[in-house]
Amino acid sequence: MLSSAIVILLSLALGESFSPHPTSSQARKKSVTVASSAVSTDNNAASATSTRNSIPWTMNTETYGEYSNEVQHVDWGFAYSSTPPNAVDSYVIDDVEGVIPSDLAGVTFYKTGPGNFQRNGRQFQHVLDGDGFVIAIKFLEDGSGAKYTGRFVETEYFLEEQSEDKIKYRNVFGTQRDGGVFANAFDLTLKNVANTNVLQWGERLFVYWEAGRPYELNPDTLETLRSVKEDGPLKGLGGIGCKVRGITIDNNGPIDNIINVGKSFTAHPHVEDDDTLIGFKIETNAQTNFLTLEFTEYDSKWNEKKCTTFSVKDSLPPHDFSVSKSFYSFFDNPYSEMDNLRYLIGLKAPTQIMQLALRQPTKVHVVPRSKGQEPLTVELDHSYFCIHLNGLSEEKDGKLYLYSTGWDLTDERFFPQTQDSAPFLGAWGGPYPDFTRGKVPPSLLYETIIDVEKGTVVSHEEVRPGIVIEFPTQEEDKPNMMYLAIAAEEYTSLPSTGLCRINTETREMETWWADNKQFTHEVIPVKKQNGQPGSWLVTPLYDAGKRRTTIAIIDSEDFSSGPVCRLNLKHHVTYGLHGSFARQQLPVSYSLPAL
Repeated sequence: MLSSAIVILLSLALGESFSPHPTSSQARKKSVTVASSAVSTDNNAASATSTRNSIPWTMNTETYGEYSNEVQHVDWGFAYSSTPPNAVDSYVIDDVEGVIPSDLAGVTFYKTGPGNFQRNGRQFQHVLDGDGFVIAIKFLEDGSGAKYTGRFVETEYFLEEQSEDKIKYRNVFGTQRDGGVFANAFDLTLKNVANTNVLQWGERLFVYWEAGRPYELNPDTLETLRSVKEDGPLKGLGGIGCKVRGITIDNNGPIDNIINVGKSFTAHPHVEDDDTLIGFKIETNAQTNFLTLEFTEYDSKWNEKKCTTFSVKDSLPPHDFSVSKSFYSFFDNPYSEMDNLRYLIGLKAPTQIMQLALRQPTKVHVVPRSKGQEPLTVELDHSYFCIHLNGLSEEKDGKLYLYSTGWDLTDERFFPQTQDSAPFLGAWGGPYPDFTRGKVPPSLLYETIIDVEKGTVVSHEEVRPGIVIEFPTQEEDKPNMMYLAIAAEEYTSLPSTGLCRINTETREMETWWADNKQFTHEVIPVKKQNGQPGSWLVTPLYDAGKRRTTIAIIDSEDFSSGPVCRLNLKHHVTYGLHGSFARQQLPVSYSLPAL
C-alpha cells in the first residue's frame, strides 16, 4: 500500500499524468450478500452511521462486550499510544505466568510497528506514519527465561527529527512537515518510517518498509547499522541518499543517480525453505507508467539464486504476494484517478488523494517462476481490495489456491454503490482506526481458485462467511493451517480481541478470545522440536486494562485453551504490524558500525 502511494511522484515532477486502472466500460458489478444479522441497510441504520456514539450494526455484547466511542478512546486508543521511554531497554523478563516450552530455547521472536506518533507536542496525522520500533524476545539457551530488547529504528530521518524535536519530512499517510503548505509544496521526499516488517535471514536482520530501502539491525542489540555493502535486499536499489523510491527513469542509470531516485523493496519477503527467501524490488518508469517487479530468490547467505521480471502498465505495486511451487501471485487492487495537484502543491499526502475504483474488476497476476511459460492475468467479477496473502500457496490438479484477507468493495455499508469511487483511507486515520463511525470496513478471509491451464477464475469466496479477521500466518510444514487475529462474527467491524485457527481444506475453525480490554494481533508459529506435532504460537497481547504488553505462547494442538505461558513486559509497546522468529545462534559481536 505504501509504495502504491508514491509511484505518482516523479511523474508529477515531469508533468506526466498518472491514472491507474482507467475506467472500463465493461466493468462488472457484483451484488453484495451479507447475513441477515449483520446490519440493517434501511434509513435508520444509515443515520446511525453519522452518530458518533452509535455503531451502525447489531452488537453481540455477550461475545465482544460493550464498544462505544468512550471505550474505544480509552482502551483501543491506548493500544496505539506511543511506546514509553522505558520500553527502549533490555532486561530479563521476570513476570512470567506458566512455563516457557523448553524447545523455544535459543529462539528469538521479533516484532515491529510504529512506535512514536508526535514531535514537539504535534500529533502525527496517521498511525502508519509512526516511527518504526522493533522488539526482540530472546528465549535464553539454557531455558532459564526470556530477555526483552526494544529499540527505535534509527534511520537518518528519525535521528534528524529526534535531535530537533520537529517534523521535518512529509509522510505517506497524512503527516506533513512543519511550516504549512509552503514548506511542503513541491517537496517529493517522503520519510522512510521503517515500521512494517522485520525478518532475519542469513544471520542478518533487516526491517522493511515497502516504499523505501530496508535498514539492517544488529540481531542481538537491535542497533541500526550502517550498510557498507549494497548486497542482499539492498542490491540494485540505489544508494541511501535516494530521495524518492519506487520510481525510476533509466533503471538506476545516470539520470536516476543525478536526481536521486531509486527502487524500493517489498515489506513482505517470504521464506519458502531453509535456503530460499523470495522478495521483489519495485519500480515504476515515470515516462512509460510501466510498473516492474523483480521477483528475486535468495539463498541463506543473501546470494541471488534467480530473478524474474514482470511488468504491467498503469498499475500500482502490491502490498503483499504469494509463492507456490510454480508461480508468484498478487492482486492488482483497483484504483481510480488521483488528484495529483493537491499532493504536489503540499495540500495532501499521497494516500489522501488515492481513490478506490468500486466498479473496476480486480485483477490477479500469476507470474511463472521458471522460463518458458507466459504470465497469466485473470479478473474477478467484482472489485476487491487485497490487504494480505498467505505467504505459501498450493497448486492442485492444475489449479492455484490463494488465500487473502481484504475488503469487499461491493459492501454498501462502507462503499456506496451509487458512486464510482471512494477514498482509500475512509475513516482509517488519526490516532487510531475509528470503528464507532462505521467507516472502517471489515477484513475477511477469501479463497481464490485459479485454473492456470484454462486461464480463468474458478471461484472467489469467503472461507468462513462473516468472520472478521486479519494478519494471516501459516504453520511451517502445514500451509493449510492458518492463524489469524479475529475481531468478530456477522461482518461486525471491530478491533481484534481473539485468535483463530482455520484449516483451509476442511474450513473448520477454532477460536480463543482474550480477556476484557486485551487486543490481539499476528500469530507467529514456531515448529516444535524433537518430533513433537504442531507449533508453539507466539503472539503479543495489548492489555489496556493493565497498561502493558504480554507475549503469549499457545500450543497449536490445544489452541482453544489459550496461552500456556504469558511473559508480561514492564510496559506496553504500540500495537504493531508484522513479526518473525529466528532459531539459529547468532554471533555476539557484529562487524558493521552503527548508523
